[in-house]
Amino acid sequence: MEVSRVKEFSVYLTDRPGELAGILEALAAAGAAVMAISVVEQNGKGLVRLLGEPEEAVRRVCEGVTDSGAGPVAETDVLAVSLGDNPAVFREVAVSLADAKVNVRYAYQSPAHNGMGARCILRVDDPEKAEGIIRELV
Repeated sequence: MEVSRVKEFSVYLTDRPGELAGILEALAAAGAAVMAISVVEQNGKGLVRLLGEPEEAVRRVCEGVTDSGAGPVAETDVLAVSLGDNPAVFREVAVSLADAKVNVRYAYQSPAHNGMGARCILRVDDPEKAEGIIRELV
């Protein structure tokens, strides 16, 4: 099981048709590939969390949408855990973190792409401790 730290970009969008499509189109036009995405409604706005590359292109697009009234934009380090072929990995990680009293703030999954398997994306209260615990789960 592999674990790595990756940069997640979060941006609030106006809750209306076309906002999500607009940011996805802007990312494609900038040559950025979206590797993982989570979209939820929060406080009357759409909260989009995404991982993409190249990171600088994603940053420029996310910062650029604030000119149209979106935002704020936040960058957060999150953990990406490979799921491999074992569908129980996500449960094993969650149980191990709970046993170690590491809080998982949120999680979502990333599909396989470019030869990289599916991954679970986790935001935790103590990334260093969580990373060590996950590495021991081999």
